[in-house]
Amino acid sequence: MSTTSVILAIIFGVLVIAALAWVISRQLKLDNKRKVEMKEAEKNILEGRKKRIESIHVLLKVVGSEDLGWMEASIRVKTLLDQLSLDLSEHETIGVFYKVYAETEHIPTHEGWNDLPKDARRKFRMEMMKCEARYQDDLEQAKVALLEYPLK
Repeated sequence: MSTTSVILAIIFGVLVIAALAWVISRQLKLDNKRKVEMKEAEKNILEGRKKRIESIHVLLKVVGSEDLGWMEASIRVKTLLDQLSLDLSEHETIGVFYKVYAETEHIPTHEGWNDLPKDARRKFRMEMMKCEARYQDDLEQAKVALLEYPLK
C-alpha cells in the first residue's frame, strides 16, 4: 500500500470519526431537550392534578351554602374526579356523587338551560330538588369522606 493510500485512508477515517462524533453530539442534545420537555410536561400534569384536587376541596367546603347547591357540586366533583382518572363510583360513601350525576346528567346546563322554556326549567328544578332531598344525608357523608380521602 502506498503512502498516498495510507494518508487517504487516515483522512477518511478521521472524517468518519468526526461525522459520527457530530451525530452522537446532536443525538445527545436532542435527548437532553426531550428530557427537559418531559420534566416540564410532568410538572404541568402534577400542577393540573393539584389544581383539580384543590377545586374539589373548595367545592366541598362551600357546598350547601347559598353559593353552591348539592346538584351543581355533585356534577362538578364527579367531573373533577373523572379528570383525575379516579373512579370512586363503587366507594361506599363517595359513590353518591356518581349516582346524583347519573340521575341529573340529562338536565341541560349553561346555554341549554337558558334556552329551555320556563315550564321545562320548573320541571327540571323540581326533579333536582327531589334528587337533592333523596340523597341529602348521603351527600353530607360523602362530603366528609371525600375531604378525608387521600386524593393524589
